[in-house]
Amino acid sequence: MKNSLILLAVVLTVAAFAGMMRIKTDVQTMDRQRLQLVRERAELRETKRVLEAEWALLASPNRMERVVKGEPYRTATALDVIPLAEALEVSATAAVAGSAVMAAVQAGLVSVTEASTAEAAATSAE
Repeated sequence: MKNSLILLAVVLTVAAFAGMMRIKTDVQTMDRQRLQLVRERAELRETKRVLEAEWALLASPNRMERVVKGEPYRTATALDVIPLAEALEVSATAAVAGSAVMAAVQAGLVSVTEASTAEAAATSAE
């Protein structure tokens, strides 16, 4: 009888240890998933901020006025797209630094005044 009680105590101890280890690994897995979601949320917030700044830049009254005064819209050809892509490649370092608006300024697509107006509008929108 005494041996069976000792055996039962050992089995229960091993089962409790195994259960605790299972809970520990589950908690660690959930913590990693939570950290990944926090990172993704931060990335999405940054992307939203950049997109809002780009939208403010594209919808700015100064730009619209230039578009209206300039030549009318026309369909783009491959020859039109290639120089634009090359200009954006040159300013890719600014885009990597976090601001596509500044990349557009360096590429000569927009003026610095329009970019600062767009950044201010995006910041006030947050």
